[in-house]
Amino acid sequence: MAITLNIRRQPYEEPNHTQLFITVSNGLFAGSLDIYCNVEDIAAIGRNLKAFPTKAGDEYLYQYGSEAPEMRWYRHFVFRAYTVGSLGQCAVQIIMNRNETGVNDAACRFSFPVEAGALNRLGRLLERFGALEHLELEWSPSAGRLYETHQQPITPPWIPAC
Repeated sequence: MAITLNIRRQPYEEPNHTQLFITVSNGLFAGSLDIYCNVEDIAAIGRNLKAFPTKAGDEYLYQYGSEAPEMRWYRHFVFRAYTVGSLGQCAVQIIMNRNETGVNDAACRFSFPVEAGALNRLGRLLERFGALEHLELEWSPSAGRLYETHQQPITPPWIPAC
């Protein structure tokens, strides 16, 4: 199962806000979407994952936007890290929704198992990525890397997720 995460930053109103193009796969399912977030969110996610988990039953949740149509959010994205046993086994749940209708409607929800150490490495990468010195982050449970330039063209936001 090829678990991968790619985050590409497109500078937007920095140093306060940025646009992120996020692509995640658990080897069976994949999703891709863009969000506009506070730059501080990136480092905060990193700090939380770097120390995850602290105990059995631990959970970390980052949520951007909402799926509720009345809230009128541009996108909905959830990254949830949680423990699945008393011995430190962990998992990640991904939820992506483009919050569009008709032919542009796209949403996905999937999970994958991951070792705590791999989440900690992702946390360290995200902390560095939040310093805005790199444009792309690649991560898998066994490796991770930051790039100062985009490695591939950014997928246009009108291409649906999943």
